[in-house]
Amino acid sequence: MSGIDENDTQRLQQIVYDFDLWSDLHGRHGAINHPSELHGLLAGELAAGERLSSERWENLVLEHLGCDRLKEEEEDEQVSPRALLHAFYAATLASLQSEDMDFRLLLPPEQAPRNQRLEALSNWVRGFLEGMARAAGDGLSRAPDDIRELIRDFVAISQVENEADDSEEDGDRDIEEVSEYIRVGVLNVFAEFNHPQPDQQTLH
Repeated sequence: MSGIDENDTQRLQQIVYDFDLWSDLHGRHGAINHPSELHGLLAGELAAGERLSSERWENLVLEHLGCDRLKEEEEDEQVSPRALLHAFYAATLASLQSEDMDFRLLLPPEQAPRNQRLEALSNWVRGFLEGMARAAGDGLSRAPDDIRELIRDFVAISQVENEADDSEEDGDRDIEEVSEYIRVGVLNVFAEFNHPQPDQQTLH
């Protein structure tokens, strides 16, 4: 994250999970995929034990956006797209590693229409499964039974359609419960594939 000063860092910490900000970034780049899917993709890679260089992360984002380069920062933007991407990576990894279990999903706010929240949730899980497959490969078949069962549940969630048969209150509660199940499940996957190495020092 070279070139990002302390003021940028503080500002990024406040806005890095702003869904509208990511929607604007995707829209400005004519993205072919969903913002939540990008976070799921990153979380899947990290949870499966992968770590990405700055260049590889940017290339992954460009592939996700369906473009060949990031557009330059506009005058009214709070922070440059590149700075946002690198802060997003750092925040996601830090939250997965945190003992406070404060990992969260990038999803629309609670006041967003239910069908949009459900669509985002499905896309997030779809991205996570793709990221896991990229990083873990054949290792997924050797994962413990509870992890493989979790993956099967995630596959089912990723295929949920935007149906609204239940009452709005029940539907919102279901989304919250499923979101929490996913959140905790991701932390379990991270714990399985990221065993601490006591003889290794953390590099900063």
